[in-house]
Amino acid sequence: MPNFKDILDIHPNPCVIHINFVPKYANNAFARFSGLETAEDVLGLESIRVLFEEAHWPEAQRRYERAIETGQATPPEVINHTDIKGNPMIAQITDKVVDWYGEKAMCTFISVVTDQIKRERTLRDMANRDDLTNLFNRRYLTKQFDKSSLSSSPARFLAMVDIDHFKRINDSWGHPVGDLVLRQVAKLIEGFSDPGECASRLGGEEFALLFWADSEQQAIERLEGLRKEIEAYVVRVSHTSRQPLSINCTVSIGATQIDIEESFLTVSLRADDSLYKAKNTGRNRLVFNGVIETLAIKDAANA
Repeated sequence: MPNFKDILDIHPNPCVIHINFVPKYANNAFARFSGLETAEDVLGLESIRVLFEEAHWPEAQRRYERAIETGQATPPEVINHTDIKGNPMIAQITDKVVDWYGEKAMCTFISVVTDQIKRERTLRDMANRDDLTNLFNRRYLTKQFDKSSLSSSPARFLAMVDIDHFKRINDSWGHPVGDLVLRQVAKLIEGFSDPGECASRLGGEEFALLFWADSEQQAIERLEGLRKEIEAYVVRVSHTSRQPLSINCTVSIGATQIDIEESFLTVSLRADDSLYKAKNTGRNRLVFNGVIETLAIKDAANA
């Protein structure tokens, strides 16, 4: 290989030269990165594609062809890498076209950034979480609302959930007990959410749920199930100076379906109106688009 081989052989960063992903040269750092013993083992691979996720293959091919055609280096890219033994890593790759004995080839340098990416993800996640309950916060909720607006199927719903008479809990037993109640109720609210949905704490004793359902009736049934679960739940508090406490609490829920292209402000105000009605008609009930949906209360009202 050209005059750089001796340098690349001892370079601490993994490096591989390939033609359409068939390896032509690799340094020992790349062998270790790949879970192989020596650089010669790398050259025995039919393709280095086996070292990264199959979902990335089409994009990798496009990058390769674009670079070979233009002769320009590709911008750094972070990809999920799996070595030959199945160990996952996160790698940043940088490609540059080189001459390999008269043929255009790709020289790929690799930096392992697993720890760095994990730290960045952790910091991002912390910025999106409520400190007390570890639910998502309002900022993250609004971001997810905007993302979910790209699809109208299945139907999207927003629910506001408020713990009834929460001030009494703080006044009667103190804020540490109030915080415990918030955390326990938050766990139940988090358990309501399916993957891809968003349970968040807006502040104080108010929570919000951005969720999906196949129909309005299914959304109502899900929310009624959550209300009943919280109503039946007992928060137990151990005291060193008092008798243990058993606290029951209930929630009022206001909910609405989200029409496509509606803003978060518009939808949240409508859900808030239903929450206001739930709280001002007796609490411990679900109001959907201004209509009381809690079965026993609805039946009593219609009697």
